[in-house]
Amino acid sequence: MHPGQNGNVVGRFHFFRDPQGRTVPVLYGSDQVDGAIAETVFHDVPVLGEYRVVLESRLDSLSIVWLAPSRALRLVELFGHGLRRLGVRASQLTDTEASEYVRTVAWAEVFYRELGDVDGLIWVSRQFNVAKACVLFGGRLDSGQLTITGAPWPLRYGPGRDLVDQAAVHAGITIV
Repeated sequence: MHPGQNGNVVGRFHFFRDPQGRTVPVLYGSDQVDGAIAETVFHDVPVLGEYRVVLESRLDSLSIVWLAPSRALRLVELFGHGLRRLGVRASQLTDTEASEYVRTVAWAEVFYRELGDVDGLIWVSRQFNVAKACVLFGGRLDSGQLTITGAPWPLRYGPGRDLVDQAAVHAGITIV
């Protein structure tokens, strides 16, 4: 779980404080490798324009890790009927620019506070819209309820790097 950065908003659904004033740690994930790469490595690469580059050093601290929950996760669905039930569109919550993160974090905080049995949120990835993205809230899963199912693949070299390079080619992104 990412422990936060002094409670500052830095992502679509993090960071916020629990009712006791502690920063809620989060874990982001995707149901597809390309979704995870797009949401992390390629997250800040413009969709349009000529500067569609990722510095190789960006890969240094990143790895692909496969996790399996030991129980069914309780996730708020922020797509399909879930969005309609909330009375919002993706363009208002899950398909927004970073300038809207203060507002989207407020949604996550409300879900966390009001739905005490919810483990996190799931939505259609903005960066790779054939994948789902999710965030799990720290403290909602007991230790051991998420198991690493294989060795992590560093993205700087080996099979992880091969996956990043393939995704970059398909997305028209250059890694330098």
